[in-house]
Amino acid sequence: MPHPLLVRAAQCIEQARALNDEFDDKTRMPAEVTKKIDLLLGEASKCKKQVERETRITEMDNFLSAPDFKHDMSGTEESGGMSVAEIGGVWTTDKQRKDAQQKAFFDFVRKGHAGMKHEYKADLVEDAEGQVLVPADFVGTILRELPREATIRPLATVRPTSSNKMEIGVVNVAAAGWGKLETGAALADGLPADPADKDTIEVHDLNALVKIGVDELDDANDDLAAIISQALSLKIAEQEDDAFANGSGAGRPEGMAAAATVTQGVAAAAGQTVTGDELKRVTFAVPSQFRRNGVWLGHTSAEEKIALLKDGDGRYLLQPNLAAGEPPTLMGYRWYTVDGLPAITTTADAGAGTDKSVIFGDVRQGYMIADRRRLTVTRLVERYADEGKIGLLFRHRVGGAVIRPKAFAWYRL
Repeated sequence: MPHPLLVRAAQCIEQARALNDEFDDKTRMPAEVTKKIDLLLGEASKCKKQVERETRITEMDNFLSAPDFKHDMSGTEESGGMSVAEIGGVWTTDKQRKDAQQKAFFDFVRKGHAGMKHEYKADLVEDAEGQVLVPADFVGTILRELPREATIRPLATVRPTSSNKMEIGVVNVAAAGWGKLETGAALADGLPADPADKDTIEVHDLNALVKIGVDELDDANDDLAAIISQALSLKIAEQEDDAFANGSGAGRPEGMAAAATVTQGVAAAAGQTVTGDELKRVTFAVPSQFRRNGVWLGHTSAEEKIALLKDGDGRYLLQPNLAAGEPPTLMGYRWYTVDGLPAITTTADAGAGTDKSVIFGDVRQGYMIADRRRLTVTRLVERYADEGKIGLLFRHRVGGAVIRPKAFAWYRL
């Protein structure tokens, strides 16, 4: 069994590490967080020193009580003493630490703070706000599931971040030319020469509630993890797609259809009426470098109308893809249904289109997602007691924004 004091020391260090990792810019770390980290490190140091003291006492006692012939008679200091890490057996592998955190997390899910086993409590890691951190391995499982459930995330550029604001950091070849090169002009991809107006992506809070029946709480950790992961990844994927498609950028990511910087597109000559010629014009509203990997994103209401379009030979323009799991194609480009985009409304029956129900462009080049890659959870018991369930309110931190406006064009219907 590990020494209890070393267990406590390892727990203090883990909690201090979690608090420290919350802040990418350490100069902005609140004083109360700094103080808490110092207290945790001080406590770990005290535990370590006490274990070392006890070890030395034990070694000396064993030495004095042993027969003389077993003593080192060479005159040198006694060697071969065990290190603190060897004695404790705590700070050996990351796997042991992660396994302890997993057990503590699921014990918390089942029983809350008050009902947790005593040996698990200190392994439950909390952030600076006192919210319980979901173990990194479990977070990784959920994030790996998201691309399977979501539409836009697998198409976009995704970058991890440990801060509330991420630098875009896009490297641009601003211009090229023979002879003398003029500088200071706007870039061909829509970003200004000095992108001061769009050099960061804000990270926002996405809250997702998972309700679990009391009976399911008795399942093994692996079964309970699968239940939570499946429900949570689906909820997060739905909310992310809606925001990445048409989010306002205030309190949520900026969506492609809502981005004011995307000014190019085609408005239907008659509201709610789709034509093949207009769709073809949309593809040419973006530069050629973004057409190569362009895709269509469209609301179901627009897809229904487009699915009925035929060419001169009576063939439908929206063609199913024979490859398993691949989306249909429209004019040679993949089509994805995204119901987060605006639906076609009946506000302009006879006029030009008003709803950006279809987007065309290179999503990977034009849209970036900032992942905080850390989830916290709050346990809600009384609120859903009458349903025989407990609620787990997860907080996922993610941002998104259009970084190359010229990569997209809209079709207003």
